[in-house]
Amino acid sequence: MSKLYKFYTYTRQNGLGQAVRKTQIYLSKKTAPAIKQPIEVMASIEDIMNADYINHPYKTPKKKSKKKSLKIGWVLSPISKGSGGQNTITRFARFLQEQGHDVTFYIYEGIHPQSPAEAKAILSESFNFDVNVKKVSQYTESDALIATGWETAYPVFNIDTKAHKFYFVQDFEPYFYGLGSKAVLAENTYKMNFYGITAGRWLTKKVSEYGMKADYFDFGADMNIYRLADKADKQKKICFYARPVTERRAFELGVIALDKFHKKHPEYTIEFFGWDVSNYQIPFPYVNRGILSHQDVADLYKESEACLVLSLTNVSLLPLELLAAGCIPVMNEGENNSLVLGENKYIHYAPASPIELANELCNVVEIKNINTYAKKASESVKDLSWDESYKKVERILIREVIGG
Repeated sequence: MSKLYKFYTYTRQNGLGQAVRKTQIYLSKKTAPAIKQPIEVMASIEDIMNADYINHPYKTPKKKSKKKSLKIGWVLSPISKGSGGQNTITRFARFLQEQGHDVTFYIYEGIHPQSPAEAKAILSESFNFDVNVKKVSQYTESDALIATGWETAYPVFNIDTKAHKFYFVQDFEPYFYGLGSKAVLAENTYKMNFYGITAGRWLTKKVSEYGMKADYFDFGADMNIYRLADKADKQKKICFYARPVTERRAFELGVIALDKFHKKHPEYTIEFFGWDVSNYQIPFPYVNRGILSHQDVADLYKESEACLVLSLTNVSLLPLELLAAGCIPVMNEGENNSLVLGENKYIHYAPASPIELANELCNVVEIKNINTYAKKASESVKDLSWDESYKKVERILIREVIGG
C-alpha cells in the first residue's frame, strides 16, 4: 500500500509520464541480471602493473656505432580505417623503409583484438602501405622500438630488449580525458625515459615538463593534392571541420559560432566534414559531407573561402593544407596552435569565444578580393612539404641509436 501511495504522490508532483519512467527504471534494476563492468583503461592491467618506471627505470643503451641501417619496430594499437594519427605514422614508416631501414609494425591488443593479417589488410587498403606486421608478443630484437599512442608505451617499457626506446608523440593525450585514471596513466608515460619525437614544438615543450628529452618535426602538406591551381575561384561557401566524437575539436563551440555567422551572412553555404552529423540538431541550414577522401577534402577547400578549424590540444594537420588550397583557416588562439604553425598572416586567430570566432569568419568573407587573397595564402606555403620532416625523424633515430 505504501508503494502505491508513493506512486500516487510522485505522479501528482511530477506527472504520469515521469512516474512511469521512474517505475520502469526501478523494475529494470530489480529484474536485470547483475553484469559486472570490467576495468578498462586502454592498456592491459598486467602491463600497467609491470611498468615500474619509478623503481626500475629504463636506461638508454649504448650507441650502436657500426650500424649503417636500422631495424625499427613501431608498436601501434589495432589499425583503424581513416585514423589520422596512424596515417601520419605510416608516412614516416614508409620513408624509413624506402631509405633501406627494416621496419616492422607490432600490434598491441590492449583491450581490442586484431590479427596481424587483419592489420596488414587495412594498412594496404586504407594507407597503401606494405609492411611486416606481427603481434607485440612476437617481438624480435631491433635497434629502435617506438611507442605511439600512450597505451603502447606500457608494453614498450616492459619489453626486455637492447633497442633504444622512442615515443612518437602526436598529441598531449592526458587532455583527451577528464581528470581521472586514464589521464594519469597517459601522463605517467612521459616519465618512462623514452626519447620523444614530437609533432611540432608545443609537444616538445609539454613533455619536457615531465623531464622527457625530445626533438620535434614540423608539419607538412601534400602539395600534389592540396596546391591551388593557377587562380582561385571561390564560391560563397565556408566549411567546418566537425568532429563531435573528438572532444578536442570543440564541435559545440564551432556550431554556436557558425549559428552566429549564419545570422550575419545567410547567403553563405556552410558545409560540415569530418564526421556524419545527421543525428545532431544543427540550428541553421548546412550540408553534411561526412568523412571525405583526401581529394574530396581538397576540392572542398578550393571552393570555400574560409574554414573553421578548432584545436584545443596539439594543432591538426588541416591549417597548412587549407592554406595550400587557398582556404583561410579561422582558428582559436593558443600556443598549441601558433607555436607549431609559426608566423603566417593568412591564419586568422580569434579567442575561443563563439562571438569572436564568428566575427573573424565574417572578417574573412568580407575581404573585397577574396580570390587574390586566397592565391597569396596558397603562395605563402608553396615550399612546404613533408620531405624535410621525414628526413629529420630519420636523423633523430640515427643520432640517438648510432651517434654522429
